[in-house]
Amino acid sequence: MKKLGDMNEVRSKLQARGWSSVAAWARAHGYLPVTVRRTVYEWGRRADRDPHGGIGRQIVRDLLRTMGEQEAG
Repeated sequence: MKKLGDMNEVRSKLQARGWSSVAAWARAHGYLPVTVRRTVYEWGRRADRDPHGGIGRQIVRDLLRTMGEQEAG
């Protein structure tokens, strides 16, 4: 899986795509903002393996899609 980057990189990529904040993105996609922040902090820099939990994998997948880093599907 491609890595997300740290919180600043994620925030700037989302803002470039029209999202006002990571929390706004999280709420719009049905996630708790704290869960998204924790997932980015724990897994954002890792490309060697996927997050352990299903929700973490979903968040990473959805963030990558939103940021245009991964094909939808």
